[in-house]
Amino acid sequence: MNYFVRRQEDDYSRCDGMLHEIKARDSLYKVSRLYGIPLEDLMEKNPMTDVYNLTIGDKLCIPVKHVPYIIREGDTLDSVLERFHMDYRTFRDANPQMMPFKMETDSVIYIPESHMSAGRTPGSAG
Repeated sequence: MNYFVRRQEDDYSRCDGMLHEIKARDSLYKVSRLYGIPLEDLMEKNPMTDVYNLTIGDKLCIPVKHVPYIIREGDTLDSVLERFHMDYRTFRDANPQMMPFKMETDSVIYIPESHMSAGRTPGSAG
């Protein structure tokens, strides 16, 4: 299942992290496990969300410290890993919401801040 979330300016500007769009069968617990963050942190970042009545399409702010990178034409998983000096596990931990082998042009992935200095002129989502 692909949990990829595209950045939306109005929602993203209020979120210090990344957005997750609720899909069928999502629960707050499932989302917290998906991103490896405590349930309490997720609830704290989303005080206006009715966590007991999540609706498909709701967006949750996920408190992660990663920088968005827009996939360019020709980017592959290998080229991104090489550009940012990352191993697959680091990439997967930063992007649990997506299928890494579907690197579509103009989609957004997340790069840990600690790896941003390694990339040359990375794309930005802003």
